[in-house]
Formats: sequence, C-alpha cells, structure tokens
Amino acid sequence: TDERGQEMDGMANAVYAAVIQAFSFASPEILSLPEDKLQALYESEELAPYRFNMQKLLDEKPHVLSEKEEGVLAAFSEVFSSPGKIAGNLQDADMLFEDAADSEGVLHPITQANYIMLQMSGDRTLRKNAFTNYYRAYKNHINTFASTYQASVKKAAASARVRHYEDSRAMYLAGEHIPAEVYDSLVKAVREAMPQMYRYVALRKKLLGLSELHYYDLYTPLAGENSKTYSYDEAKEMVLSAVKPLGSEYVKRVEAAYAEGWIDVYPNKGKRSGAFSSGTYDSKPYILLNYTGSLDSVSTLAHEMGHSQHTWLANAAQEPQNADYTLFVAEVASTVNENLLIEQMLDETHEPAERLALLNHYLEGFKGTVFRQTMFAEFERDAHSAACAGKSITPAFLGELYLNLVKDYFGDDLTADEEVALEWARIPHFYRPFYVYKYATSYCAAVAISEAILKDGEPAAKKYLDFLSMGGSAYPIDELKTAGVDFTSTEAFTRALDKFGKILDEAERVAAELLK
Repeated sequence: TDERGQEMDGMANAVYAAVIQAFSFASPEILSLPEDKLQALYESEELAPYRFNMQKLLDEKPHVLSEKEEGVLAAFSEVFSSPGKIAGNLQDADMLFEDAADSEGVLHPITQANYIMLQMSGDRTLRKNAFTNYYRAYKNHINTFASTYQASVKKAAASARVRHYEDSRAMYLAGEHIPAEVYDSLVKAVREAMPQMYRYVALRKKLLGLSELHYYDLYTPLAGENSKTYSYDEAKEMVLSAVKPLGSEYVKRVEAAYAEGWIDVYPNKGKRSGAFSSGTYDSKPYILLNYTGSLDSVSTLAHEMGHSQHTWLANAAQEPQNADYTLFVAEVASTVNENLLIEQMLDETHEPAERLALLNHYLEGFKGTVFRQTMFAEFERDAHSAACAGKSITPAFLGELYLNLVKDYFGDDLTADEEVALEWARIPHFYRPFYVYKYATSYCAAVAISEAILKDGEPAAKKYLDFLSMGGSAYPIDELKTAGVDFTSTEAFTRALDKFGKILDEAERVAAELLK
C-alpha cells in the first residue's frame, strides 16, 4: 500500500524489462553460428566458465526464435507478469474480510497472515466462521481471479506455441531439463498412496470426535488445542540446535544471520503474507517472516534459513553465471532443515499428547507439501491442458476441477464444503506455472537426505553440502545425484511416502493410547 514503494518497484521492473529486451539478441545471434563454430566455442578453454550456460543454450536451440521475435517477446515481459501482480495486489492490499465470531461471540479479525492460525483453533465455531467469511471475500472477487488466472494460463499456452513446444508444461519442464516422467511418476506415486491419506483423515475425524469432518477441520491439532508458543529467541536456539548435524560452519552462518539482521521477523500492516528468502549475488540472502510464535512459525524460520544457507553456499562456491540454483532444487534445503527440527523435537518428547502434536505437525508437512502440492500439480496440469486446447478458463470450470481433486485426495471421510471450490484462487504459486510440483519432489528428496544425515552423520552431511554448493552449475536432476537422490527412478517418491506411513502408524498407536 506504500505508494513510494510501489513506484520504486515499478521503476525496477521497468529497468529489468529494458535489460531483458536489450540482451534479447544474444541467444539468437549465438545460435545462428555454424555448428562447427558452436562446437568450438563450447570446447574453448577461454569460455570454460560458461560451458554449462552454453550447454543450456544449445539444448534450447529448437525453441529460440529469431532476434526480432525474441526482441518482441522481451518487450512484453513486464506485461506478461501483470496477471500475478494484479491478483497479488487484490489479495494482499485490497481484499477485506469480515471478522469471525467464536463460540462466545468474540470477534476475531481475518487477514491473509492469520487465516491458517484461525483454522488451527480448537474452537470449531471460530474455524467455521473464519472459513466462511474468508471464502465469501474470494467469492465476491472470483470473476476477477478467474480472469487473472486465465490470462496467466493463456499467456503460457501462447508462449509454448510460438516457441514450438508440445504444450506449456513441456516448455516449463524443459527450462530445468526435467523429464515429463518425473512429473507423472510423482502424481502416480501419490495417487497410489492415497489410502494412507484416507487413514489420516479418518484418524483426524476420530480424534476430533466429529460425525462429519469438514474442510475447516483439517488444520486444527489432533491432540487438542495447542497453546504452546515459542518466543523468537527460543525459535532461534531451536533452529541452531537442529542444524548441528550439518557441521560447525553451517551453525556459524546461522548465527551470523541472526546477528547481522538478515531477517524481517514480525507481521505488519501492508506487509505481504507468508515467508521467503531473497537477495542478490553480492547481498545477504535476506529472509521475510511473519513470525507469530507457533510451532509452524518455528518451522518456517528453519525453512527459510535453509533457503538462505543454500544461497550463501552457492554464491560462495560459484561464479555469478552458475550460482543461481533452479526452482526444482530450491525447496530441498528448506525442507531438510524442517525435518531435522521435527526429528530433534520428537527425540526430546515422550509425553503422549505432546508427541501426538509433533507427529501431527510432521504428518501435516507431508499432507501440505507432498499430497496437497501434487494435487495442485494435477490442477495446474489440467488447467493448462485446457488452455492449450483452446478452452475457456471460467470460474465454474476451475471450481469444478479443484473440488473434484479435493474429493479424490481426501476421500469420503471429508465433507467437501462448497467454499472449497474457491480455494484455487488463493494460491499465488499458480502464477508461476509448473512450480508447485517442485515442492513435492523437493520434499521427497529432503526426506531421503535428512534420513541419511541422521543415520550416517558427517559423510551424508558432506554430500549434502556439496550439493548445495553446486548452485546452478549443472542440471538439477544431476545435482541431486550428488546428494544421493536419483529422480530417474521412483525410489525417492516411494521412500518418502513410506516414511509418511511410518509416522502415521505411530500417530495411530499414540492416539489409541490416549483414547484408552
């Protein structure tokens, strides 16, 4: 909402668009050289630091257009980002939500930052009213959201056509050299594991003592109201302790992040919701949080610290052209940290109710990042397929698609309220096409890596840190092999889903003990 901030952001984006346009001649001009000249450049010792960049360029050759055409597309780069920006401004700045009443009639304000916290409340009346009021605001703007999303999807479809890709998914996967089989194997593995999710939903329904489990019952803790909070200083120490298996140098850099002001900690009016890590090659890898003291907030600190340490290691080890790691591996470091944190807390916790709360948190990580993000991936795949086939992306089409997927993923024990059909509109990642599936693949990789670190110690930690230090110097599938994860097979997916089953087994045992 700060006009000066918006002005500066607009100026920066305009400069960036101008730079992109100014350099748009380079790829077509290089690729217009004869094949023998291109091969000589690729093998040149003088250009050795840029060899991987050259490899990527050669791989893209069938899809690079003429200099004039690339210049035209570059000129529209700022316009192409508008759908996501419009949707974001509507969500973060302009939308207003009616306060939600709890069971005693006390009103609670609803914001983007606190909505999930309200959904975690032990007061079911508050959960239901927050859910209803929150999505009423989305329903009031659903035509706008459908229009912005349709614009984003149609832009992707048009870009894929002009660049001679089969469809928009093929275009976005090609950017990181990811075989379509990885995407499809993820969806297949998760769909095969859906009975485990149905067990989790049934356990949730049983422990909450509900005859009907509604969508607004999916976040409240299984062990009852969890009022335990953590000061920010406590959270910092918990994260420091959790990452000790990664070595003393890693711990020192986390301490430096705390001491050197890398982190914007608390929610504020007009501040965007969520959390992220961001920076440039020669800046600190800064962190934005909206810290509230919950266990989720502690996990988010660990998560974003993983991103920032990944960035620091990559920038320290690589030249600028090879430092920026791809989105496919971006969520690995963050999730490894989260897993190390929850495993440490489970090691230290033996009281059944507290242990069930932690197991619930662990299960929620899988639910939110493997199952839910794969569901998002199916939604995105089908929405983009429809656009590539020339279909109109209407609110009704998107709502029906999303609602049917929710029913598939959560099963008959969940009552899918009509508001669920609106949830797609609140997912900002849909404006970064074919990004969400990477959360699921990264989580599966992180499970394998964190399990290896806790089992094998320093050798596994060293392989993992070597992987982080690679930045963007190789294709992500090849980088992950350095850390011991091979996505050319389905093993990483099945190992992660087996881990979910083991956590669920223990949660069911602890729940049975508590219900005696």
